[in-house]
Amino acid sequence: MLHTQAGKGSVGGLDRGTLALLAVAAAVVTWGWSNVAIKAVSVTGLVASFWRLWIAIPVLWATALLTPAVRAGLGRRWLVGSLVGGLLFGVHQWLFFSSLKATSVSDVSIIGSLQPVLVLFVAGPMFGERVGPAALAWSVLALLGTALVVIGGHGLPGWSAHGDLLAAGNLFAFTTYFLASKRIREDVGATAYVVGMTTVSGIVIAAVCFATGQDVSSPRPSDWPSLVGLALVSGTLGHVLLNWAHPHASAFVVSILLLGVPVLATAGAAVFLGEVPSAMQVVGGALVLLSIGFIVSSTRGRVAEELAESAAETDAP
Repeated sequence: MLHTQAGKGSVGGLDRGTLALLAVAAAVVTWGWSNVAIKAVSVTGLVASFWRLWIAIPVLWATALLTPAVRAGLGRRWLVGSLVGGLLFGVHQWLFFSSLKATSVSDVSIIGSLQPVLVLFVAGPMFGERVGPAALAWSVLALLGTALVVIGGHGLPGWSAHGDLLAAGNLFAFTTYFLASKRIREDVGATAYVVGMTTVSGIVIAAVCFATGQDVSSPRPSDWPSLVGLALVSGTLGHVLLNWAHPHASAFVVSILLLGVPVLATAGAAVFLGEVPSAMQVVGGALVLLSIGFIVSSTRGRVAEELAESAAETDAP
């Protein structure tokens, strides 16, 4: 599963493997911060999602139009892929941002971390590889850990059953988006796909905002630094850093590092939002993260790569 070329070459005296780990660490920090920022802004989840997308869209299109190789990829397959991926990503954005506003950051983060478990049961049959008993056992433990997180959060500040249901819906929505994107990316370039998919999802969220009477002009002056940061730092730079790091580090190492996102998000929520997790939630969260790490390491072949990549995408806004 390890990339044999990972780490070769150097930049500024540092080998590319070290730089890749630093890039992933930076992405971890931006994504851990983003969950807290979404909860902290005064606007609804839909309005926050609207601005996360529409601040980024002009920047993405400027990049695409100034890059001949990207412009050349804006064809029919790109359009179809962008429509499918954008619709699915829009649903994910809607549920993800709304769940963070409705329930605790720790619940949303840990429930979202179950994504590799869902991918496990799809990736095996998809690539003709058998899922081993060890991976199945760790999956059960991950589900048990999630149950402890949800039960342990009952009655704590910021918790709601409705929000947990939204987070569970987001888990399935993002997993569907992730698997569909894997297929779409076989025919569409990465940058072109991000541009098209983000644009379509922005239109989807704008339509939902209009249909539900959301006030997109509601952000306060104090909200704009966070909204711009969500769009350009965690939502754009974080993905650029991760995608740059992939060829220079093993998928397994990247996926394990990305499991730090829910840890940072939960710690940040405790410090800045007063959402201190219960002892049961801490134990449950630890079980989930350990289980996901062992699930990735106990599988082989292309399934392991899919699980590692899905873990790396978890909690990415």
